[in-house]
Amino acid sequence: MNRPPKKSKAERALAAACGGQRIAVMRNDGREENVFVRQLHLDLCDRYIALCLDGDEQGRIQLCIGESAEWDKKYHNKRTSNRFTVESQVKLVTLADELNFHTALSQIERKKNTIGGLEPLMKRLYAMQASMMEDAFKKMVDSATSSFMALLSSAEARLKSGTAGATISSPSPSNAPTNEPTPPPASPPSDTSTPPSTP
Repeated sequence: MNRPPKKSKAERALAAACGGQRIAVMRNDGREENVFVRQLHLDLCDRYIALCLDGDEQGRIQLCIGESAEWDKKYHNKRTSNRFTVESQVKLVTLADELNFHTALSQIERKKNTIGGLEPLMKRLYAMQASMMEDAFKKMVDSATSSFMALLSSAEARLKSGTAGATISSPSPSNAPTNEPTPPPASPPSDTSTPPSTP
């Protein structure tokens, strides 16, 4: 009696979580392998559609048979689908598309309609966010302005208190400049003096 291959814990969890279909395909070494092709969760539909747009058939196979980084980290960047013959890869990708393409396309249509319906709400949210940012900016400018004005008045008060006791001296009359010409200096007395004349 031929028993099916034992599944790993991750494979059992995936099989239980999603629908799918088992298909017999040929390996390059001539052996036959039963492969379970899964119907993907909605959170992987975007990834599946991206692989469709990229034309990455092997990526779609690996995503749908649970041998990609999206399912299991050990398959990261490994082209495990290359172990199958070309005809088997075509069978696998065809079944993967039958199980997943319609669901993924419906999800994209649903998202588009939902996002379209949310557009007015999104505009309101953006307007509210812009208003909040404007208010925050005004508060910041007002705070900076009041701090600057307080600093200015404090500096002015310090300047006034520093010069309050000082008096400004006005020039004394002797030092004051005059417009009159200065007389020439007196000449020194000579050695010979003339006696005063008597009447």
